[in-house]
Amino acid sequence: MSLAIWLVGAGVGSWVTIQSWAVGADGLVRLVANFAWIVSLPGWVTAYVIHVAGLGDGISDPGSILLANIFGWGYLVVGGLVLWKVRGLIAGKRGVVVGDEDEPVNPSRRAFMANSTFGGVAVAAAGAPGYATLVEPWSIQVRAYSIPIEGLPRSLVGLRIVQVSDTHLGPRIPESFVVEAYGMALELKPDLIVLTGDHVHDGVKENARAAELCRPLVARCPMGVIGVLGNHDWWGDGEELSGMLSSVGVRMIDNDRVWIDPVTRSVVESDPGNESLVVVGLGDLTDGVIDTGKAFAGVRSETARVVLAHNPDTAEIHALTQAGSPRVDLMLSGHTHGGQVRIPFLGTPIVPSWYGQKYAGGLVDGPAFRVLISRGVGMSMLPVRVGVPPEISVITLV
Repeated sequence: MSLAIWLVGAGVGSWVTIQSWAVGADGLVRLVANFAWIVSLPGWVTAYVIHVAGLGDGISDPGSILLANIFGWGYLVVGGLVLWKVRGLIAGKRGVVVGDEDEPVNPSRRAFMANSTFGGVAVAAAGAPGYATLVEPWSIQVRAYSIPIEGLPRSLVGLRIVQVSDTHLGPRIPESFVVEAYGMALELKPDLIVLTGDHVHDGVKENARAAELCRPLVARCPMGVIGVLGNHDWWGDGEELSGMLSSVGVRMIDNDRVWIDPVTRSVVESDPGNESLVVVGLGDLTDGVIDTGKAFAGVRSETARVVLAHNPDTAEIHALTQAGSPRVDLMLSGHTHGGQVRIPFLGTPIVPSWYGQKYAGGLVDGPAFRVLISRGVGMSMLPVRVGVPPEISVITLV
């Protein structure tokens, strides 16, 4: 029985993961692959160690996938056998004296307690990764914010911006889910849509498709779509992806800026010469280049400004916090995914930020200005979400 579980588990886990990661299958296969990845997580650690020793890439080649599932399901079966043996030892004990009373414990009651405990552990062991991979990651929430902007032109009061971040199209996130997220963004009736990076998970394979999925946003949003790149985008070919996004109509503004003309309520490439709102984009903090001088070039001191920067830690850099730095009224970021896992009373154990949980998600005060961090649509290194569902932000400027 144990051998059959190991063979079937390793076989199915390997097949769905290869279909998702190497072949590029979409839909349910990718969801099941995420579940299989978590179940065989210790095996992936082993596969990576083997990769370090010089065999496979430790991530997505079929050989590494097969090794990870063979070891992962092996560990799982052996662990289950050990627990079953312990259950048998506990359930089989008889005649135990309790205190000073010479009264044996009912063996059937002991067996019931042992079986109940073992069953509860088994259900939890299967249910927790199932919920974390198959349920919560696909339940998008909408978070609404009303944020004051200094010097906002009267005609732009009430401007509705929808922010979509960290779609991570790739082995973790199927195309169908990105389409769903973009559809929800359009249903919120935005004046402007901003994309704050990590459009793809890794490499260049998904670049063209990621750009193509943005066409409906560009076509249906009155002011169009403005975007920047994230660190995962640069792990492949950031310049190529930026060009492809631009080719479908997304205005990419890494270390650049565009203005919103309050008279025509349109996005323009140069200062309209009256009260306006400028949207400034900065390069990625870790894998791109940040050039604040270039990004804010030609922006008048009195002009209201919103900044797009994938990594919220950008709010802490010296070029934006020292005396004489460009004024920022609001920064929109992503990257941290809310930590993806929130534990009651403990918070989020792992947040990819140098500042702990400060920039995990939501509207926070940076050292010089406010930062709104989207918890993102997709998932990054671990394909799980617990207590941190995916989200889309809708921001009303006042």
